[in-house]
Amino acid sequence: MGGLNTIKAVSSYHQVLYCPRCKNALKEVDGEYFCQNCAHYYPIVDGIPSLVDQNMIADSFDAAAFEFLFEMEQRHFWHIGRKEIILDVLLRNIPSLAESKMLEIGCGNGSVLAYLKQHGIDIVGGDILLEGLELCRQRSGSAALYQTDIQSLPFRNEFDIIGIFDVLEHIDNDDKALSEINQALKPGGNLILTVPANKFLWSYFDIQSHHKRRYNKKELMTKLERNGFTTKKISFFMFFLFPLFAAIRVTNNILHGQKDKKQNAKASLEVRTIPLVNDVFLGLLRLERRLIRYVDLPFGASLLVLAERK
Repeated sequence: MGGLNTIKAVSSYHQVLYCPRCKNALKEVDGEYFCQNCAHYYPIVDGIPSLVDQNMIADSFDAAAFEFLFEMEQRHFWHIGRKEIILDVLLRNIPSLAESKMLEIGCGNGSVLAYLKQHGIDIVGGDILLEGLELCRQRSGSAALYQTDIQSLPFRNEFDIIGIFDVLEHIDNDDKALSEINQALKPGGNLILTVPANKFLWSYFDIQSHHKRRYNKKELMTKLERNGFTTKKISFFMFFLFPLFAAIRVTNNILHGQKDKKQNAKASLEVRTIPLVNDVFLGLLRLERRLIRYVDLPFGASLLVLAERK
């Protein structure tokens, strides 16, 4: 596990769910949830509460990519290294982690969720797409899952920690998403997130990945502050590989243009797993993980933030 520790988590507790439309507490009636205030029903699909308005599901992610990601995330250095960095930041910055209840929003097919759960974190997952949640269930086993919209969450003052990992860049109204997360956290609860960084790296890969933006450090901190958070830690990662990554992105943009529809994100060097190269790059990310314990890295292709609800 790359030298990472595990914890012994305390089991979860009873949870109150709220209507995404009117925020009234829901009741479970005959195998579905019902809002007495707005008279809306929310079904339970294959054991997963569907707490979204199906008409409002946006085309923010390609559901067909889940199968591709499901396989790639087990081998690719960035996905492995990012999971290890997230866990290390939690272990070293949340003293009560063993007693904390965590929600991952945008858990997709469960790569990060299953990893954190394996290390003893009491975690549940939410995603807007059932296709991802079905794959997540294969990985995570007993973790509770919810079909949710990050811009209208069914939770209030519920979680000690919320994680969103490379999700915020997919959301049109990221301020609304951060505000909803703030309300779903307990006072003093922690948000941990990762996002793609540096706007000059925008390319066809971002377009095909349905990104709305890449972030700079100041912009992200301002949005967090505006929505009720205090930033505790903010660090770039992909630090050592940044020159190579930037060179690939800038060269591709010059040669092909950002809107070249012939390019295929799945065939990009960024997602290919080249055995020896993959091992070297993972080693560099693991070195970054150790550095982030003591310093916030000054640049990189991705940003990691740990923030606290005021």
